[in-house]
Amino acid sequence: MPGQDPPSSPPPARAGARGRWALAMLAVALLLAGATFAWLGPLRMPFGRSQQAVPALDPTQVLVLRTPGGHLEVSTLVKVEEFGWRSSYTCPWRDCDWLGHRLGTIRAPVHYTYRIPLAETWTLRPAGDGYVLSVPAPQPLLPPAVDLAQAEWRSEKGGLLAPDGAANQALLMRNLGPELERRAGRTEYLRAQSPMAEQTVREFAQKWMREQLGAPAAPLRIEVRLGDDA
Repeated sequence: MPGQDPPSSPPPARAGARGRWALAMLAVALLLAGATFAWLGPLRMPFGRSQQAVPALDPTQVLVLRTPGGHLEVSTLVKVEEFGWRSSYTCPWRDCDWLGHRLGTIRAPVHYTYRIPLAETWTLRPAGDGYVLSVPAPQPLLPPAVDLAQAEWRSEKGGLLAPDGAANQALLMRNLGPELERRAGRTEYLRAQSPMAEQTVREFAQKWMREQLGAPAAPLRIEVRLGDDA
């Protein structure tokens, strides 16, 4: 309006002071933000994501190996066995042992070889950091082999008319085979050869894995289960 002066602008000194004050506050805010980020950084680490290659087997992978068929000899148990055969006379209605008898014995190393049939394929199932392979229980190869070169023979006779020694030895050898076959199937014999059989099957499976699947040179862990343990 006439007679009134227009509003005056702030002096340059006051405007410069306000600008410096604003810059100072901005700098303080940036420093506080940086300090806060540096302090919270370690706290955020557990909740972050990290990536690392972990060598592990695919839990869904089931390996199938083709085998050459036939039988795989898994173990041989060598045991010194002793077997005897007694020959005597028989008489009707009375005991004729007083006439004479003969006892022949043989003591020799016997080789009990055990093997398992090779199915067309073997299935290895993942378990932890390895595989489980179930195979049939080992069965003895019959008849067991007797090392006659190291056999020790003994023949003892008693009475007045002991039976012939050669005939007694022939009977001994005729009955030796069936007796050794029975011994080959004993529980203690099968248990004694089990560690050797498991190791043979494990090495056989690892060899076929390298040849068929290109498995690494370092053998993978394979747990072998025989027969009832499968």
